[in-house]
Amino acid sequence: MSLTLANTWGLWALLGLPAVVAIHFLQRRNRRVPATTLFLLEQMKRESRTGNRFERLRTSIPFWLQLLMVLLLTWLLVQPRWLKSDAVQRIAIVMNASASMQAFRAPAMQAAEEVLGLLEGPLARAELTLLSSDAEAPSLYHGTQPGELRQALEQWEPLLGVHDFTPALRVARGLAGLKGVVVLITDHPLPASPPFAAKVISVGQETDNAGWAGVTVEEKDGQWVWHALVKNYSRSPQERQWRASAGGTESPWKPLKLGPDETQTLSGPFPPGDVQEIVLQLSDDALKLDNELPLVRPLPKVLSLCPLDAAPSALAEMFSRHAHVRIVGVPGESDLVAAVMTPDFSLPEQRHGCFFQARADETAPYLKGSIVAEPHPLVEGLNWQGLLVRESKPLPRLAQDRVLLWQGERPLISLRQMPAGGRQLLCQFDLETSNARKLPALAVLLHRFLESLRGDKLAPEAANFDVRQKISVAHQTGPEAAPLMLGAKEIPLAQARLLRAPSKPGRFIVRQGGTVLLTGAAHFADTREADLTQARPINEIDQIKAVQIETLHESDPNQRLWLLALLFLLLGSWWFTNSKREAQEAARA
Repeated sequence: MSLTLANTWGLWALLGLPAVVAIHFLQRRNRRVPATTLFLLEQMKRESRTGNRFERLRTSIPFWLQLLMVLLLTWLLVQPRWLKSDAVQRIAIVMNASASMQAFRAPAMQAAEEVLGLLEGPLARAELTLLSSDAEAPSLYHGTQPGELRQALEQWEPLLGVHDFTPALRVARGLAGLKGVVVLITDHPLPASPPFAAKVISVGQETDNAGWAGVTVEEKDGQWVWHALVKNYSRSPQERQWRASAGGTESPWKPLKLGPDETQTLSGPFPPGDVQEIVLQLSDDALKLDNELPLVRPLPKVLSLCPLDAAPSALAEMFSRHAHVRIVGVPGESDLVAAVMTPDFSLPEQRHGCFFQARADETAPYLKGSIVAEPHPLVEGLNWQGLLVRESKPLPRLAQDRVLLWQGERPLISLRQMPAGGRQLLCQFDLETSNARKLPALAVLLHRFLESLRGDKLAPEAANFDVRQKISVAHQTGPEAAPLMLGAKEIPLAQARLLRAPSKPGRFIVRQGGTVLLTGAAHFADTREADLTQARPINEIDQIKAVQIETLHESDPNQRLWLLALLFLLLGSWWFTNSKREAQEAARA
């Protein structure tokens, strides 16, 4: 049976053994007893003439009883435990999947090894579980072999942002059972005790870090320009080097100095020619995820707009001010049309479009009543209170109309989904007698409408994303449509709305069949995970050991018997000592 001491501090009681021996080394100082004659002096054991001093060990029954008392007291204080015959060691280790753990990967794996060191060996069965705190990730390991768990630990990739550990800890507690051990290995102390009685081992240390913190790309005069933020998350100044690489060519390393908590902006153009990708690099530090910033040259989808015959030139000019909109003259070659709805005008069934009412009578009064916007993404947050519209005959409302803006009981803006597939924005006011063109709300409304059509257009595009950012890709649907491919990973069409950028920085491509739908670059820019100043160590391994001992071991069943024996030994030592003293006093008398 495996013996474990629950309280090793009780071993200090063994110091009582040399104390007892030292006491019995001492000799009592001799006493003078007047006597009439020497022959009446009873033969006595020789005592010390000089007083209390170490002379020689004098054993006696009380001496051995007292030694036995010290041993029994030590046995009771150390609280011995024996491994139960039916003991099953259940340990569930939850590894923090936050990206900041990349800086502490080696200490985290060592902490997991330390937890495995608590196993009792071959005398007890083991059920081991290794989980990531990513609730969507599968279990890394569930079995009985510590060696296999160590191998599975190599598959742990901490790449998430800030997230809740509760779902993973709930799963771990369900697998470990009520009496099992759940251990969370992280890099910072938690603000409160973790749920489900989980124990925490934090392997973090305050660490200096500087990295890319975000990027924007804009087009100026036909040239794409990037603006990248680099941030020092440390409390001390940092010196780094950075460079850009594109098309197999790398620029020289340039020095970069950052003060404490300072952010700088670096800018530059995309190279001319056919180079579509660049990579910005920082010299390495503890966290490598934010030391590389891949970018692709944006390629937005271009919308072609055709003003119909009755549309004034001002209408085409208004739409041409929007980015990536091309005016064409043939309706069949356009993605949407724009027109003024004259009395004899009929809306096209299969075309996307934006339509305004014909010129109103300038003598007609302005509409009265409150202007109210419906909850819809196209008009959310827009202020229409300054809109002035003259009275005119409204369009008949159809069942497929969704009114976006009202003035009193009259619709001002509606969104109509045609049965043949056309999506049409109906503005029931004219641009000449109203002040709609002066309102920012109209420009934003048209921009949102164009972007919604752009998102649904089947055409190649290129863009930059944060890691794990949600991606919306227009694709073919239907029973014969091929699934999407994110790199080598197949995405069923039913899960296309769940598509996200990869978890690691780098370039990626989304395809459907042989068609490239999206070329993208994912970069890491999570400033909360890149800040390592709050990392602190904490180790509850002693509490884990206590739980293991309490759960897997049983206490000494003879504990009460030993307490009773200790009492008898104490009484026996006292009785022998007193009886000897009384015998000596009686002999002297």
